[in-house]
Amino acid sequence: MDELLREGREGLRRYAEQTRDLAERDNRARAVMALTQVAPDLRRRYPEMLRLAFERELGDNPLSTIVDTGPSSIRFDQLELMDEQQVQQRISTVRGLQQVLLESELELSELNALVSALMGFAQVRSERNPLRPEVFLEVLQTLLAEQPGDGRTHAYWSQVLVPLLGKQLREVYRSLLGQLRQQRIQPARYAIQRPVQMGSAGPARGNTVSAPGAAVLATSGAGPAPRPAAVAAAQLTVQQLHGLVSGSAQNPEQLAQEVVNLIIANIAGDPRILPPVWQLIYELEPALLALARNDLNFFHDKKHPARLLLEEVVQHSFAYPEEATPGFEDFLAHLRMALGEIDPARAGHPAIFAAALERLHRHWAQAEQVREAQRQAAVQALQQAERRNELARQIAEHIRQQPDTVLVPDVVVDFACGPWAQVMAKARIDGSAGGSGGADHVALLEDLFWSVRPDLTRQQPGQLVKLIPQLVQGLRQGLALIDYPAEQTEHFFAQLFALHQGGMDGMSSARSLRAATPAPAQGPWLAPEEARDSGFMDDMVEAPRGDFAATVPADFPATEPMGLVDRGSETEPAPLESAADAAGLQLDQLQPGSWIELQVSGQWVRLQLVWLSDNASLCLFSSSNGANHSMTRRMFDRLVAQDQLRLVSQGAVVDRAFDAVAELAMRNSVYMDIQADPQP
Repeated sequence: MDELLREGREGLRRYAEQTRDLAERDNRARAVMALTQVAPDLRRRYPEMLRLAFERELGDNPLSTIVDTGPSSIRFDQLELMDEQQVQQRISTVRGLQQVLLESELELSELNALVSALMGFAQVRSERNPLRPEVFLEVLQTLLAEQPGDGRTHAYWSQVLVPLLGKQLREVYRSLLGQLRQQRIQPARYAIQRPVQMGSAGPARGNTVSAPGAAVLATSGAGPAPRPAAVAAAQLTVQQLHGLVSGSAQNPEQLAQEVVNLIIANIAGDPRILPPVWQLIYELEPALLALARNDLNFFHDKKHPARLLLEEVVQHSFAYPEEATPGFEDFLAHLRMALGEIDPARAGHPAIFAAALERLHRHWAQAEQVREAQRQAAVQALQQAERRNELARQIAEHIRQQPDTVLVPDVVVDFACGPWAQVMAKARIDGSAGGSGGADHVALLEDLFWSVRPDLTRQQPGQLVKLIPQLVQGLRQGLALIDYPAEQTEHFFAQLFALHQGGMDGMSSARSLRAATPAPAQGPWLAPEEARDSGFMDDMVEAPRGDFAATVPADFPATEPMGLVDRGSETEPAPLESAADAAGLQLDQLQPGSWIELQVSGQWVRLQLVWLSDNASLCLFSSSNGANHSMTRRMFDRLVAQDQLRLVSQGAVVDRAFDAVAELAMRNSVYMDIQADPQP
C-alpha cells in the first residue's frame, strides 16, 4: 500500500501537469492533496480488510466480487441498476483488472494451481483462490469509496491506483510462490478441455473482439451466414447501452437496431442450434427490431415475452442433436407455423410474441402430458429410494456401532447393514415397524445375530432348532418387502444354514468373525420396481456371488435395466474419486434444465436434467421421446471419466447473448478509455 500510494500520487501529479484545462488541473491537484490526507487510513485499514476478505473467501459461502469471475466483465441486466458514474467506475475497474491480470499472468497461473491443491481441489479452481486479483481490487475499491471526497475525486484515485495494483501484486505473488515451492506443494491439475464435434456438446460462440474496438460476429459451419451488424456496432460502448436501457439515449432507434443485430447474431451463431432453427431465429429479426423501437423493456426484462419465446425455442431445439433425429421435422413444422404468424408490421407490442409462445406451449403440452407423467413417476421412485436409503444408512451405522456386532460373522453383519437395513427403513417409512400385526424386524435381527453366535447357541441348542424355521420365514417376508433378488436371497440363506450347522456341530471359524468395523459401502440402492420406473443405471460392477459387502447399500446387480451403457466399449473402470475432476464436469454443478449427451449402446442420446436430489446423490435425465435415465453420482462420474457423458448446454442462452453484447461494449469502452488516457 505504501508503494501504491507513492506511485499513485506521482501519477496524479503528472496528470495535473499535462492537463491544459485549468479547472481540470485544479481538480486533479486537489485529488493529490486528498489522497495524501487519507493515506494513513488506507495504510492502516487495507491489510485488515484484506484479511477479512481472505477469511470470507475461505469460508463456506464466498461472496462474488465486484468483477465477475466469468468471461463477461459486466452483465446486461446490471446496467439498469447503475448510474453514469458507476458505469464509468466499472470501466475503470475492468481496465485496471485487465492490467493487473496482464502484469501477473504467469505468476497467477502457477499460484492458482498451488492454492487449489492446498484447498483440497484435485482440479484448479481459480475462482476459489482467495488471493486472486479481484479480491485485492474489491477491497481497494471499497476502501477508496469509504474515504471522504466527491465522486470525481474517487474516480481520479481509481483511475490511477487500480492499474498500478498489478505491479504490486506481481511482487506479492512471486513472494508467495517462493514460499509454496519451498514446501514442495504438488499443484492441482488444470481441467482438460475435450474437443467437441459439430452437433454435439460445446461452448456457445458469441461476439468476440480480436483487436481493440473490432467486433467479430460468430459464424457456424453450415447454413446461412449471420447477417453483419451495423458498422457502428464496432464502436458500441457501455455508456450507449446504459443510455438505451435507462431511456436517456439520444438516438434510441438506431442504437436498438445495432443491439438487436448483435443479440440475434449471438443466439443464431451458437453451433449447438441446428441450421433450420437459427434460420427461423434470423427471420424474427425484423419483428424484434420493431419491438425494440417501441418497448425498451425487451432489453432489461428477462421475463419479456419475446425473450421467453427465443429461449423456449432454443432450449426445445437442444433435444435434437441432428436434423435426422426422430421428431425434429414435426418440431420444426410447428415452430414455423407459430413464428410465421409474427408480423413485423404488428410486432411493436409484446402480446404478439406472447401469443406465439402460447401456441407453441399448447402444441408441446400435448406431447408433454405423457412424458410428464412418466417423469413424475420416476421422480417419485427416486425420492422414495433416497428417503429409504438415508434412513437405511442411519440404521446400518447404528447396527455397526453396537458392541456385540464385532462377534457376529462378517456375512451376517453385511446382510444386516445392507438388505435388512433397507427392510427396516421401508417398514419404518410405511408405518408398519413394530405395529400390530406387522413383523418385528428389530427382534428378527436380534434373533439372527443370536443364532450365529456359537458361544451362545451351544448353551441352548434346542432353542436354536426351534428358532431357525421362524427366523427364516420372517427374513423371507422382510426381504419380499423390498423385492430383494431371489438368487441373492437363496445364496444368503445357504450361507446362513452353513453357519447354523456349524454352530449346532460345535464348530466355529475364527476367520468368519469380524475383527474390525469397516465403514459401510457408499451409494444408494433402488428396488427393481423403482429402477424400472426411473430407468436406473446400475453403477456397481457385479460382485462375486454372496459378497454382500459389495451391495451394502449400493445397487443390487439385478437393478440395471436393458444395458443402457455400452459395456463393450469400456475398458477398466476409471478411478471414481478423480473421475469428475479429470473431465471438469461435476453433477452438483448442473442445474435442472441442463442438456447432456449420453452414449447408449454406441449411440449418443440427448438428455435433459429434470431432477437432482438435494445432496446430488441421485439424478434423473429425460429424452425428447420420454425415456428416463437415472443414475447415482458415482455412475455420473464414471460416465464422464470414460467419455460417455458430456455437457451440451446449461443456463439461459438468450441471457448469455445479451451479456455477450455487454461484454463487447465493455471491451470497446475500455479500449477508448485507454486511447483517451494511455498513461496511469
